Amino acid sequence: MKKFLILAALLALSACTPKPQPEVKLSVMAPKGAPAVTLIPLLNDTEDRITLVDGTELLTAELIKGEMDLIIAPINLGVKLIEEGNANYELAAVLTWGNLYIVDARPAVSAIFDPEPLAMFGVGSVPEMILNTVNEKLPFRFERVPFASVADVRGQLLADAYRFGLLAEPVASATIAASTAAGKPFIVITDLQELWKEVTGFDNYPQAALFVRKDLDKDATVSDRITLMADYVTSIDANPSLITADITTWTPAALGLPAAAVVISAWDKLNVEVRHASEVKAEIEAFLTRFNLSISDSTYFQP
Repeated sequence: MKKFLILAALLALSACTPKPQPEVKLSVMAPKGAPAVTLIPLLNDTEDRITLVDGTELLTAELIKGEMDLIIAPINLGVKLIEEGNANYELAAVLTWGNLYIVDARPAVSAIFDPEPLAMFGVGSVPEMILNTVNEKLPFRFERVPFASVADVRGQLLADAYRFGLLAEPVASATIAASTAAGKPFIVITDLQELWKEVTGFDNYPQAALFVRKDLDKDATVSDRITLMADYVTSIDANPSLITADITTWTPAALGLPAAAVVISAWDKLNVEVRHASEVKAEIEAFLTRFNLSISDSTYFQP
């Protein structure tokens, strides 16, 4: 039975041939980008109704509405809504971890000013919080210049408007690839995850997490999904080129990813790792503390 993805681009491709309506097992909403990688095995092997969206507005609305069975969202967003009593979900797993990097667009220039302008995104959210946490460990002082999105920062660097920019993977690798093709290769000068480890003692910080509707039937379904996701990521860890066929099938645009070749080159820095939330409580709590958030035991998913 044909698996499907609720995305206009893919529906348009399939509209020309009538297909039987598959039975929907679970409804899932997730952001495009790195978290979408973890959903590829569900797209391939289940009949779940999966919706991929841009940004966090729809994710927030759906967490509050409480109709989706599974929602992938920034962990701090989901936990905050749950702890405030605004979302009827439990935290089941962490899917992606920090992948922030500072890029130098003019590495051949030796002079460094103090402070240097830094094109950045995520003011008031995770990127700025991470910068604040590791500020004393940065190689030199930066004057932050905020932009609306990581795509905007990429554009500023490629237009040579700024020398330094804060980027997330896989945009960082895509930007470096574009600059190399233009004959002016950029380089990564700072791995913020390494600095996070120096400051906190934890290898990384959680980002996208899987939230499960509390009143969903507690059978093996959710655990099976998490196992599918984890096994898929493990297979890509062993051989990143395996992801090529899946990205081609579902298309980079639909998944919110760059070309497969870029994802493969960036794989180790994407930091996609599926872990049950109950296994990484210390990492979760260390991260949430930076947002003045706490998490109760009842918020963790109990299969």
